[in-house]
Amino acid sequence: LLAAQAAEIAGEAEHAEEIYKELILDPTTRFVGVRGIMKKRLSEGDTDTALKLAEKAFSLKPKHEETQDVLISLQTLGSDWRGARKTLGAKLKYGSLPKDVHKRRDAVLALSEAAEIIETDKKMDAQVTAIEANRLSPDLVPAAVLVAKEYLADNKKKNAIKVIKKAWESQPHPDLAAIYSEIYEGENSADREKGFKSLAKMNPKHVETKTMMAEMYLQAEDFPNARRSLGDAYEKAPNVRTLTIIAAIEKGEGADDSVIRKWLTKALSAPRGPQWVCENCSTVHSVWRPTCFTCNALDTLTWRDVPQTDAELALVSERAPFVLDVLNSNDSETAQINLEEEESLNELENVEIDDDSSKS
Repeated sequence: LLAAQAAEIAGEAEHAEEIYKELILDPTTRFVGVRGIMKKRLSEGDTDTALKLAEKAFSLKPKHEETQDVLISLQTLGSDWRGARKTLGAKLKYGSLPKDVHKRRDAVLALSEAAEIIETDKKMDAQVTAIEANRLSPDLVPAAVLVAKEYLADNKKKNAIKVIKKAWESQPHPDLAAIYSEIYEGENSADREKGFKSLAKMNPKHVETKTMMAEMYLQAEDFPNARRSLGDAYEKAPNVRTLTIIAAIEKGEGADDSVIRKWLTKALSAPRGPQWVCENCSTVHSVWRPTCFTCNALDTLTWRDVPQTDAELALVSERAPFVLDVLNSNDSETAQINLEEEESLNELENVEIDDDSSKS
């Protein structure tokens, strides 16, 4: 082993591999040999061979924590969610993973497995796996959304409402609000309002709750209640969404163009709002993923605010003159803000809101 490591340090990779192959021949050093070649294949980017070697190393020493982690990483990279769940179970069994962490990560892997099953049109299997993911971690937003969609497809609205409410209690999110809106699509305004108020009670002080209710009232053109629902969210949590909502409220209540222009100008330089961010490497993702596409870490994406980058601020500077020209236009039809069709508002959203969750 020392000779192999010395060869690696000296840059003699081929000589090191020959030594590792010799170590494989002896049962007492087989694990060391397999692990050594596995690491070499990983460094070369040969993940297929590295996966096979990791599986062999795991079979030789299932309690070895580093091998467990490498195997799970390679399994998730290859979308082998079921295999990764088995390896994760071994980490729990051999005491290298706390129960609560195992439960959460197992939910993430189950959700990924369910999403993949849906693509194969095996509806029943997908529902069972998705429901399991939601049961393991009710606050995992993508799992709640997937399960709610499956319930809605089967016209089980009560089940969908229950799932969304449970998730909203822990983690309010625009994706949850979007699927919840589908439940009340076609309902009269009174029933729709009652349904949304019921969801809002699960987490009434959260800014996402205030924003959701404001948007619901905007849709109904009930501008006073939209303002009351939004409260001071556009001051305490100013972002593109909250500032655009207050601009729309001002327009609905007949405010001067100068007032509306003031809020939209603020929205131009405001943060996007919460996004999916990897806690391991800080990479921002437009949609949730089980693993970070930059560092491949499992279950590291959280929904939170992120500082604006220099590139985003530069984009605002480039686009601002155009948007302000539209707002200052003498053509009232172009300058007006309309909730359904408004070119300047759409332009603003394209500048600052670039992901599906924010648009919803």
